[in-house]
Amino acid sequence: MNRGLPPSLRDAIILIPVLILDAAIVIAAYAAALALRFDGDVPGDSIRFFAQVAPGIAGAYVVGNFCFRIYRTSWKYAGIVDAFNLAVSIGVVSVFLFAVNAFLNPRHIPLTVNVVAPALMLIAMGAVKFWPRLWATRNPFGGYDASGVKKVLIVGAGHTGQLLARELRQHPFWQYKPIGFVDDDRRLRGVRIHGVTVLGDRYEIPEICARRQVELVALAIPSAGGAAVREIVGIVQSAGMPLRTVPGMRELVHSDAETARLREVTADDLLGRAQVEIDAEMCAAAIRGKSVLITGAAGFIASEIARQVFAFGPSVLHLADTNETGLYDLQRDIEPDEADTRLRIWLCDVADVAQVDGMFRQTRPDIVFHAAAYKHIPVMEDFPDAALRVNVVGTLNVCAAAAEHGVTKVVFVSTDKAVNPDNVYGATKRIGELLVTASGEGNSTTFAAVRFGNVMGSRGSVVPLFLRQIERGGPVLITHRDATRYFMSVDEAASLVIQAASFAEQGQVFILDMGDKIRIADMAEKLIRLKGLEPGREIRIVYTGLRSGEKLHEELAGAGEKLLPTHHAKISRIENRPAVSRAELVAKINELANAAPRNREELAARLQALARLDLRDTGAATPADVDRA
Repeated sequence: MNRGLPPSLRDAIILIPVLILDAAIVIAAYAAALALRFDGDVPGDSIRFFAQVAPGIAGAYVVGNFCFRIYRTSWKYAGIVDAFNLAVSIGVVSVFLFAVNAFLNPRHIPLTVNVVAPALMLIAMGAVKFWPRLWATRNPFGGYDASGVKKVLIVGAGHTGQLLARELRQHPFWQYKPIGFVDDDRRLRGVRIHGVTVLGDRYEIPEICARRQVELVALAIPSAGGAAVREIVGIVQSAGMPLRTVPGMRELVHSDAETARLREVTADDLLGRAQVEIDAEMCAAAIRGKSVLITGAAGFIASEIARQVFAFGPSVLHLADTNETGLYDLQRDIEPDEADTRLRIWLCDVADVAQVDGMFRQTRPDIVFHAAAYKHIPVMEDFPDAALRVNVVGTLNVCAAAAEHGVTKVVFVSTDKAVNPDNVYGATKRIGELLVTASGEGNSTTFAAVRFGNVMGSRGSVVPLFLRQIERGGPVLITHRDATRYFMSVDEAASLVIQAASFAEQGQVFILDMGDKIRIADMAEKLIRLKGLEPGREIRIVYTGLRSGEKLHEELAGAGEKLLPTHHAKISRIENRPAVSRAELVAKINELANAAPRNREELAARLQALARLDLRDTGAATPADVDRA
């Protein structure tokens, strides 16, 4: 009916009944206080005086509520702070009226009325305003369909846990009935939160589930680390209970997720890495208004770097790859209909020096993120010539073009496989690090490298591979029962690469904090159980042995590499840089590329020797290795 009115007028009309109700409560409270003061026999002079000043008194309290934004409060979700604000509003106006009444002569309204009336007013007005909240919790365990309700045990009685319990109680249509908490803080044992009792700690979950006939366990500890999450998952799985978790803060902020919308535990939850915080202002200052080029942009990690770089507002973002479909999809994914940043895609093979030079001549980038590479270890063992062409010669071409065309900064995306490399892929990435650190000699372009381990969900990562094998009914293939790996999420990796780029200086090699190593076999078993299956019985686990070039345990830093802190707690840098001249390194790369051995084993050996060129003076590389390089 009021849709055609201006919003401010429409809001005012909606507020009129509320103001009238508050004014009526004020007048009724003062009338009741007068009656109490005179034991029901109020003098006529007091009645006549009160009738004259009642509108003013009511108006004063209404104005006070306006000043304290009482009418801007959503009382359906009101809490202690909102009740306190209402009390302050009533108290301030009451003190003012008490002071005015104290100077009146004759005084027809006793001072005690100015004390009793506000108390009555607070009770009545509070009850009216909190009614929506009281109505929502009028019957915390009512409304459940007995045939479909699930008894839920909540792990974690902290802030998220109590929010979950309250949401489940207020929304019975979700058919989750909280029957208790478990929390490791022994001070909370027996405490009731929203009518739900803390029954014990995490180690008592199996016994509580059996005793209370629990049907679902909900994990509500978003701050828990990966080790804690994996332990809790193991305990819940040993009890044979299905496990769900609350959405993370990122999901709540960036989607329509709600606290009580429980979801399955994922591999990212098992990883349990805290959301990384970067210095957004420093990153924006380094990227905003600049021309940025990303090679290998259609790849898993580089595409996330592209999305995050785009958010910092470069003047133009260039995406280069040989994957035409991947580039097209990425462009459609990150480019909005209207944006200040221009985005261009380039079909460019980094191993083709003419294509690289032509692209740099046209783009004139200020910053380059070089992520183009072949990366699958077994494939590179079979095709070392492709690894040499793309990973080594491609990096050489990018570095040379960047120096020639006046690029401000080049950031090379490296890997933990470059540390003491035992495979072709790692060797080529180590050569890339040597090349990047040596390319700054006598050059105005800043060259730096960022090294990190496995990214969860990337192509070739074990987690999506395990999930596909589980979906097919097994078996799950694991190389070695004791194999361990580092993992991090793709958004964390991309954020830290950009952060490192923001403060990188000439020739620096950065290492990202990957957290604790994770045993691959443990990860596989938990993923199987998360699907409600039993490892070894319903899903077989087969150990295949380490593939060619694979390590049992990955390393982030070599034995002779000393790590120093940087501007960010999760980024370290290597103090001792490789001592290889650019001229010598480029000459050896060109020599190998122009006369590469046809024999795979010999080419792989030459790449391994070239990767250790900086170790010749330390005795770590043999003379024969250096001669082959």
